[in-house]
Amino acid sequence: MYKVLLVDDEPFAIEGLQLLIDWRKFGFEINGICANGEEAVEAIRTSKPDLVVTDIHMPAMNGLELIEEARRLGHDSTMFVITSGYSDFNYARQAIRLGVCNYLTKPVDTVEADDMLERLAKELKEKQQRESVREQAKVQEITSVLSALATGKEVENEQDMVHHIAQLYEKAHKWTYVRVKFQRADSGLIRSTIHEVVSREACCYVVENEQNACGIVWGEVSSVPEDLEGKSHRHFAEQLLSVLHDTVSNGVQLAVGMPVQQLEALSLSRSMAAETERFLFLHQGNLLFAEDIQEQRLRFNPESLREVDLIMEHLEEGSPEQLRMSIKEAFSQFVIHKTAPEFVHIFMTQILFRGLSLCKELGGEPKDLVQNKAFLPDHRYHRNIEESASMLEEFCLTCQAAVTSLRQKQLGGTQAMVAEYLQQHFRDTFTIKELAEKFFMHPVHLGQSFMRKYGKGVLDMVHDLRIEEAMRLLRESGDASCAIAEQVGYKSYQHFLKQFERRTGLKPAEYRLKHA
Repeated sequence: MYKVLLVDDEPFAIEGLQLLIDWRKFGFEINGICANGEEAVEAIRTSKPDLVVTDIHMPAMNGLELIEEARRLGHDSTMFVITSGYSDFNYARQAIRLGVCNYLTKPVDTVEADDMLERLAKELKEKQQRESVREQAKVQEITSVLSALATGKEVENEQDMVHHIAQLYEKAHKWTYVRVKFQRADSGLIRSTIHEVVSREACCYVVENEQNACGIVWGEVSSVPEDLEGKSHRHFAEQLLSVLHDTVSNGVQLAVGMPVQQLEALSLSRSMAAETERFLFLHQGNLLFAEDIQEQRLRFNPESLREVDLIMEHLEEGSPEQLRMSIKEAFSQFVIHKTAPEFVHIFMTQILFRGLSLCKELGGEPKDLVQNKAFLPDHRYHRNIEESASMLEEFCLTCQAAVTSLRQKQLGGTQAMVAEYLQQHFRDTFTIKELAEKFFMHPVHLGQSFMRKYGKGVLDMVHDLRIEEAMRLLRESGDASCAIAEQVGYKSYQHFLKQFERRTGLKPAEYRLKHA
């Protein structure tokens, strides 16, 4: 709604303006009433109405003097409508000089008033749109200036930069760079929430955007409560994190640089935020301030790479519990010694490649071990050290199980590999000769060695596996027996019945009824 101020020294005239004109129909609402020009000047100063409807003839200060005073005080955007029962060309000429082109005669004509309000509403809407575009352009220019100051980039127009810096100094006296990290999957929702929070602040701008992070410059305005003096940047960061956590339950972290008093030193606040972000890797929470880690330094500790040998030793020869404990101890030392996240990444990558190489040497498929893509080398490091430890433990335990399985297969020789092949392909049709060729063996030798190891022939194992699967399908599905026979690999239903009765002593229908 557009705000309207009515000014007239005659109460009946005010009442007529209120009752005879349908203000709300065109998006207006009466926001105040004044009986003279002096009151109106104060009301315009405090409430900043969009439209002032004023009588010309009033004591002390008439309507035209009111308009002139309002313009002198800088209220150029306020629209004025003059009302009068006098038809005086001199008044009209003076009103035009003051930028007033709307006139209502007394008594008020409702049709005339409606036409005028419809026209004014359209003008106000167009003016608001123009102001919005100008404001957005101004914000964009200021954002570019702050981005250049923070990152050290050059600005095309030095004169505009100086102008905007001067304006910013009028709004705030301290500046803080805040870096927000988030998961890429939530980036759209997070960015939208950040822009909402920023738009509500008196002096705050998003100056950098990356795939999973953004940079904010927050200005501390002069009028802050005493209890927040010098701490208001902390209050802002805490409030921002709280709002973001209401939007996304986890995965958001804030690293806050130290406040600087000179905009020219904004790059210092940004660099401190970047260093603080690296400390977040070791930090338990999701919010960290540069002043809280001012005397601390992250370290590279090459001696920690010795732990790689111990972890690999437990992976190859130890128990799962020994493996877990060695990983836990290594990461607890990272926290104690404040190890840089880049070094932890090197540590993890060493174990990753050695584990994959070991599996490949034993005949395994390395790509099957890396199910979690975030563990791959192209991810610099994980969100925090707990997450990194958990992912490394998951990989090492999977790798340990794979190594154990591969070694057992090697101990079992070719016959064990044949048995594993049969378990995976018992539904297929093949001959002993074809199977022997697959494993580079003579068919007779394959049959004899397989019988010695498992106490049954290759074909008997195939039939056992097929009938075992058929029994499961009879128990768990409603499929017909002939359909089940085909599913498990039999081309002939009679052959299936023969093998089924031989192994169970029952016909398929009897078996299903017994286990219903």
